Amino acid sequence: MEILVVDDNKDICLLIENILLSEGYDVESCCTPVEFMDFMKNNKPKLIITDLLMSGFDGRTLTKEIKGNIETEHIKILMMSAHPDAKKLSETAGVDDFITKPFEIDDLLQKVAALLK
Repeated sequence: MEILVVDDNKDICLLIENILLSEGYDVESCCTPVEFMDFMKNNKPKLIITDLLMSGFDGRTLTKEIKGNIETEHIKILMMSAHPDAKKLSETAGVDDFITKPFEIDDLLQKVAALLK
C-alpha cells in the first residue's frame, strides 16, 4: 500500500483515487475515523492525503496521531483544504506538504511524486 486518501467526502476520495490509480499508484481511501483506524491497524502507507476539516475528526488530529507514533511517524502527510487559513493550520499540525482545494491535477501529482521520493 503506497497511498491512503482520507476525506469525509466519498466523491473527493474517488476522484483522487482514480487520478492516482491512472498514474500507476497503489491507492485506497477511507471516509470515516473508524475506517481510518481499522485500516491503519493492518497497513502502513507511505503517504496519507487528508482533508483538514472533516465531520467526526479532522486532519490535524490525524496528523498528530500519525506523527506522534514511533511506528508511523515516517509516513508522509499531504493536507488539503479550501479553508482560507488551512495552510497555516496544517503547518502547525506538522504535515509534510499542503495543497489548496480545488487543486490542479498536475499540482497534486507533483506533490505526490515529491513526497514519495
